[in-house]
Formats: sequence, structure tokens, C-alpha cells
Amino acid sequence: MSFLDDPEFIKASNAFNESMDAYQKEADDLYAALPHDDRLKIFCAVMKLLVEGELEKKGTYRHILYDVFKFGPESYATAQCAGYIALHNAIFNYDDLHRMIEKFVTDHMDITKDDLKSQITDYLLKKLYF
Repeated sequence: MSFLDDPEFIKASNAFNESMDAYQKEADDLYAALPHDDRLKIFCAVMKLLVEGELEKKGTYRHILYDVFKFGPESYATAQCAGYIALHNAIFNYDDLHRMIEKFVTDHMDITKDDLKSQITDYLLKKLYF
């Protein structure tokens, strides 16, 4: 029997999920109760910090939570359950994406063209900016 099938694990997992759902509902209710202008100000403040952490500093998930937002370890699971880790992992740096595609093409495809780098650049520019 896998630990995932263990009744104690299932009980703990359900309790954790219920706790995270309750926390998110409190956060959603608090945000919804704020006046429109305050919600917009909070949104802009959060976006500014996300841009700083994700795009300017290119920080890790923990770095952004702990150093940019100034939260502690208590923020890790709640932010993860709110979807932030999915957002963080979905953000690619152009140069990193370029290297990843180039590595894939050179490792897994039979392409020997000398202009691979320019082909990838053209492709990414079309996908990202048009």
C-alpha cells in the first residue's frame, strides 16, 4: 500500500486542503470588501513587487516571497495554493527560453543549419511580441 492510500495521510491531506481553502476564502472576502480604489492600489503594489522579483531580479520563488515581499516561511504554502508558484514557474526569461529551445533542437533533432540561433530568435520574437 502506498503512503498516498494511508488513511492518516488522506485525513491530513484533506485537513490541509480545507485549511488552505478557508484561508483563500478569507483573503478573497477581504479583498472584495475593500473599496474599489483600495483594491486597485493593492493590485498595483503587488504587481510592482512581482515585476521587481520576477522580471528585474529574476528571483526564485522563495526569494520573491521572503526578500521582495518580506514574508516568512508561513507564506510558502499559502502562496503556492493561491497559484503563485504556477505563475512563477510559467515565467520564462527570453535568454533562458532561447537556450532551452536551442538545447532541445541540438540534442533531439537532426538540424545542422548554421543559422539555428537566428531561426530561434526569429521564432521567439514572433511568438512573444506579435
